[in-house]
Amino acid sequence: MLTTIRWFRLNALLVLGGVLAACGGGGGNPGSAPSDSRSLADRPDREPGLYQVHVIYAVPSDRPDRRLDVDGTLSGSLASAQAFFADAGEGIALRLDETLAGAVDISFLALPRPDADYAEFGLFAREAIQSEVLNAGFNDGRKLYLVYYDGTNPAACGGAPPLTTGDPVTVLYLNGLSGTAEACEQNPLRRADETAGYWEWAAIHEVVHALGFADPCGPNHAEERPGHTGDLNFDLMYAGTEPWLPTVVDPGQDDYFGANVAAGCARNLLLSAFITPQSGDQVPVNFRSRVPQFMAQSSAMPDARRAHVLHQGCILPPPQTE
Repeated sequence: MLTTIRWFRLNALLVLGGVLAACGGGGGNPGSAPSDSRSLADRPDREPGLYQVHVIYAVPSDRPDRRLDVDGTLSGSLASAQAFFADAGEGIALRLDETLAGAVDISFLALPRPDADYAEFGLFAREAIQSEVLNAGFNDGRKLYLVYYDGTNPAACGGAPPLTTGDPVTVLYLNGLSGTAEACEQNPLRRADETAGYWEWAAIHEVVHALGFADPCGPNHAEERPGHTGDLNFDLMYAGTEPWLPTVVDPGQDDYFGANVAAGCARNLLLSAFITPQSGDQVPVNFRSRVPQFMAQSSAMPDARRAHVLHQGCILPPPQTE
């Protein structure tokens, strides 16, 4: 079962092999204060020992390095995304990995292969990039990794792991679908002082997928679009035929978040160990169970990789607004 969805610019959903996929946009505006220096590794944590989301800016070997990790672009977009999440979810936020100084810890990863090598994986590029991330030393047992990949993808703008695999890496392709009418780069990364847009929604959406939501046990689960709700287009985890314009995390609080989650659902986003303020200690099902497999594999082996993963897809940009 896949947890990624695909959205078209005209707000029509494309079903790929019976499943949908999630994506984000690209581009960028400087947002918050630039970092003093680039880090190639995970810095010491402000809150050691807690479950948290670590952010990585990854660039393939033949693509320009736009330094989005240090010029304020990604930190600004993340601040906007967190403000959106707090407003939509009654004050909650992702516990982002922070430095001792209190800044979001964003690492830089120079990938060893050219963009075309990763693009060759198409809908499976997340697995190839996950292998690179883990083998580069980003392998903390209490962290999820949100990767902003500054490269292309012919079929996706982003991808999260299937709900029950527990993989620790989710990826957003900043230049996915380049050269098409639905090119992801049409959507700008918002500044810290700007209202969140598509890119910020997608970052939260994909991480929530990686946390294991929306579970099929919910009453409004979209059976034809696994991992999503299908009733209200302003739900963070909605996938359907209406335009996706998220403003609320689980509006009825009966699918995946809040006090009224269906009795048959064992998991609740409100109780995730990756959410702050923390109300529970739940981690994704089978969290990190496939890490040894990906540590042993190389992204140069697409056939072997595809034998071990499930199909996935992406979200395309919604209409642009002036």
